Amino acid sequence: MNVPPINPVAVDASTAIVQPRSTQPVGGASFTDMIEKAIGDLNQSLNLADDLAVRLAAGEDVDLHEVMIALEAAGIGLQTAIQIRNRVVEAYKEIMAMPV
Repeated sequence: MNVPPINPVAVDASTAIVQPRSTQPVGGASFTDMIEKAIGDLNQSLNLADDLAVRLAAGEDVDLHEVMIALEAAGIGLQTAIQIRNRVVEAYKEIMAMPV
């Protein structure tokens, strides 16, 4: 497993503030890019499932198994995204409650 190294930090002794040297990981996409891609993939999955369900309801020739698999995959993806959001909000609240 190839794990990217942790970015070193630059310490400004005059103000004693630690600042990262780079916001872009070495050899990889940023966290924001990964989140945007994941949300885009989830949106595409939801749109596909919706389109297949509408086509099935309209009486078009669509395989029922394909529709059910797309609906379940979209539902699982949405539930995963909701749980990730809940964990992020929970972590944020925990951090904000810490004494400084």
